[in-house]
Amino acid sequence: MFHLGYSDQGAVYSRDRDISAVDQISAIYFNDPYENPGSIFEYVRPYYSSFSPQGRFDAGDTRFTFDENNNLKEGFDTNGDNGPADGFNRSGRRTIAIPTERYLFASNGSYELDDNHKFFYEATYAATTSVTELEPFPFASDDIYSNGRVPIEFMRNGELLRNPYVPDAIYNSATDTDGDGMRDIFFAKRLADIGNRGYQADRDTFRFTTGFEGQISDNWYYDAYYIYGKTKENQVSNGLVNVQNFRYALEAVTDTQDLDGDGITDEAICLDETARGFGCTPINVFGFNSITSDAFDYVKAPSMLSTRVEQEIIGANFTGELFELPAGYVGVAFGAEYREEFSRSEFDALQQAGLNAGNAIPATEGEFDVTEYYVEANVPVLDSLSLKAAVRLSDYSTVGNTESWNVGLDWTVVDGVRVRATRARSTRAPNIDELYSPPSQTFPSDLIDPCNGVTASSSGAAADACRADAGVAANIAENGEFTLNQSDIQGISGFDRGNTELTEEVGDSFTVGIVLTPENIISGLDITIDYFDIEIEDAIVSTPRQFILDQCYGGGDTSFCDFITRRPTNAGNNSAGSIEFIDSGQSNSGGTATEGVDLTATYSTDLGPGMFKSRLAYTYLIDGYDIPLPGADKDNWAGEIGYSEHKANWTFGYDVDDFSFNWSMTYIGAADFDDQFLAGLVSDSAPDGLPAGYIGIGSEVYHDIQLSYYITEQYELYGGVDNLLDNEAPRILTGISGNDTGTETDAGTYDPIGQRFYVGIRAKF
Repeated sequence: MFHLGYSDQGAVYSRDRDISAVDQISAIYFNDPYENPGSIFEYVRPYYSSFSPQGRFDAGDTRFTFDENNNLKEGFDTNGDNGPADGFNRSGRRTIAIPTERYLFASNGSYELDDNHKFFYEATYAATTSVTELEPFPFASDDIYSNGRVPIEFMRNGELLRNPYVPDAIYNSATDTDGDGMRDIFFAKRLADIGNRGYQADRDTFRFTTGFEGQISDNWYYDAYYIYGKTKENQVSNGLVNVQNFRYALEAVTDTQDLDGDGITDEAICLDETARGFGCTPINVFGFNSITSDAFDYVKAPSMLSTRVEQEIIGANFTGELFELPAGYVGVAFGAEYREEFSRSEFDALQQAGLNAGNAIPATEGEFDVTEYYVEANVPVLDSLSLKAAVRLSDYSTVGNTESWNVGLDWTVVDGVRVRATRARSTRAPNIDELYSPPSQTFPSDLIDPCNGVTASSSGAAADACRADAGVAANIAENGEFTLNQSDIQGISGFDRGNTELTEEVGDSFTVGIVLTPENIISGLDITIDYFDIEIEDAIVSTPRQFILDQCYGGGDTSFCDFITRRPTNAGNNSAGSIEFIDSGQSNSGGTATEGVDLTATYSTDLGPGMFKSRLAYTYLIDGYDIPLPGADKDNWAGEIGYSEHKANWTFGYDVDDFSFNWSMTYIGAADFDDQFLAGLVSDSAPDGLPAGYIGIGSEVYHDIQLSYYITEQYELYGGVDNLLDNEAPRILTGISGNDTGTETDAGTYDPIGQRFYVGIRAKF
């Protein structure tokens, strides 16, 4: 058998949807959720970024920018509260659906060696190209200079030289803030002259399996196999700059001393002689479209990522019957498997060092191997009752020995009624990234600073812990209370890292269910109801950053403060005491648990000239929680956005002759906003805290339909509509836990795109 496939998906941009076309933030940030819970659905719009293409410049006590006509002016009105907006709309460049092109080849086959044995193979190859786009990079002088101050004067040969690109008004307003005797400024600029950020990723995945299978005797069978799989990805990113080159290009002077040996001119040159030898071109950051093509070529720094994942497996399985009991034969299966896995992910040198204005992401490399043995048995205790059991022993090169097992009963009570129950222990060893990933920079969002709003007289452990930080105390002294600006909220960074001391996570589960097939009452109806209870101990997770903040400030464990870095003084865009870094890493947490009920019902019957069919799949989530670290309180997430208590999918179909019609309804139950996130915004007006489930969203029902027609036995024509009623996704705005960037909703749960039509044809040869 051979299969060839091709697909090409286009883009959907944030600007294509009214709800996500303009930068915004939930108004809950400016309201107490206890007193005004409805403000969570209201948006502050526009809420532009203060990193704008024309730039923002602090010189002395004055802030400058350029107006829409590229004229220098004083002040900077980010959102247009007092005049034309100077900020930048990031949503105008963001993507909801990423363009993806994919080729797929698959084949399998077998060759009979004799009546009892055969050789088989399977092969799959997939090639995928995706192109993503994001707004231009927000760049500032504190990305270049540790103190964030750009020198605009330079002493050479006893003469004070100035940067010729600096407008006179900015130059005259500038002062010496770093104590070196020469004027300096701060700048922040959206690098629109460099272009949008984005990347093209080319991924190739190959998997090949070969082996033998056959019959050893009347009741015994075997299969032996070898599997090799490999995934390679090459990614090229644009829109970033070489920070070192940018610094050299910024430090420009008029060549009044013949520094470059070409004679005295009124042209700007780079001050550093070595940089000039490597082609340094001065850069002008003042105003719209100020960066020339030559300067762009000098500072641009495309980023490259190369990843490789390999897996090799060899194993064998045997199945057969041991002996006969009064109720039937005891069936067994046993086997062994050896597996090796290797992974490597490596960026270019600039990216690894964080010198291309992006996140610092070192290379990650690791490998492990595991040998496993298993045995399974099916014991017919009675004609209507069977016992099933299995055990798997594993020996990992990383965490050592682990074991998994399960025991189950299957009882046919009467015809049409069957009861089943299973108790199981499962294990998962940490993967290569979780073990070996070096510190990698990230920019977390949806964090609530416990110090926000704290005053000199605020009481409580959190307030005391906040005021103990010098930067927070300075902020309070300056503003009367601890105050954060837009850049403080949007500019938190941090590093994630692996942990070679991780151990395996262990899960215990219990399921019990009933299967109903009332053929004598309603022919064609099948119903299954299953209760499940799953608990994972020592789950491998990255410690939540909000948990780190809450523990440090009033939570009782000040050791978490070691993961938090606050700015001691005002620095460029950012306020004294604002959070600069929150680090996190992988650990074996206190665990996670899920409890619920699954219901599945199928029904089919002849109806008129055709066949009617229907299927209902419903899940009731009773409970679900995480424990961030051993001994910590539970973080209950059952019923919150993304984890509705009630979810269902109900499909109806009707087939008649060559026509087939299908209608699917997807129900997502009401859900609450994350109560722990909201708790960080509540003032003392809620004396007992914010009750869980205090603010939520309603249920959602999506309708999809499809119609198909067989032109011949070989050709099928089909078409349909997804999101038939064009439901708008619930508002989960920027800044709220659960928001996906660029969509203004939880795109993993709700449809951010809207009504979609499609047609196609299938051919069989």
